[in-house]
Amino acid sequence: MTDHGITIIVPTYNHEAYIADAIESVLDQSVFEGCKVIISDDSSTDNTVEIAQSVSAGFSNIIVRQNTSNLGVMEHYRLLSSLVDTPYLAILEGDDHWAATEKLELQKSLMDAHPNTGLCFTACSVNDEATGATWDHPGWPVDRHRVVHLLDMLASNPVATFSNCLYRTHRFAEAVQCSSTKGGYDWLLNMTIASEGGALFAARNCTGYRLHANGAWTRLDREQKRSGILQSLVALKNNVDSSFFPYIDAAILRAQHEA
Repeated sequence: MTDHGITIIVPTYNHEAYIADAIESVLDQSVFEGCKVIISDDSSTDNTVEIAQSVSAGFSNIIVRQNTSNLGVMEHYRLLSSLVDTPYLAILEGDDHWAATEKLELQKSLMDAHPNTGLCFTACSVNDEATGATWDHPGWPVDRHRVVHLLDMLASNPVATFSNCLYRTHRFAEAVQCSSTKGGYDWLLNMTIASEGGALFAARNCTGYRLHANGAWTRLDREQKRSGILQSLVALKNNVDSSFFPYIDAAILRAQHEA
């Protein structure tokens, strides 16, 4: 068995309706047997842990753990980053799933070929459970892999979700430990990492990303989302070189004047 140097972390919170699907998609990865898997529950009040334990039973490379109290999204990630001892760290949030068995294999091959990049993300299929609508994100041409830079990420969030990402563990750990990333979720953290060396885009649709009423971002109203965007942009200035400040300030102005 080949050790691929990847730890897959699956953070969960009240994901009983989705967690089995998520774990099954991890088991289907072409490199699964050479990976470590940590399924970590943030003190759910439903049956997420019991389902996770049942689905993962019999696999010696899977650990299921639970926090004694609810930490919240980013504090949970801080904890998980401290548990990873492999060069690479992949994330699959417990309400999403991977839709391509070669996802991690493709991402690792690209990361190995570009040693200065801190993360690699794929395209995804977004499913809005409230409306039934689905669409591809970011909608860029298939198989045109590329390096995306911080300036490309300021106007939108092409990464969309942690579930699309494979990280160099030390780069993720450094970024998530920044105090300013506490409330910024994936967008702020990924821009912080991309500010040095960019981010690789693996141009294939490899992830199913669910929008549902209990999602950390989805449940916010329009004004709360705008406030979160502004806070993330302001916080970003604490994490990157000052040469980026004029572009970040322009993005702040755009966000302030959006209807």
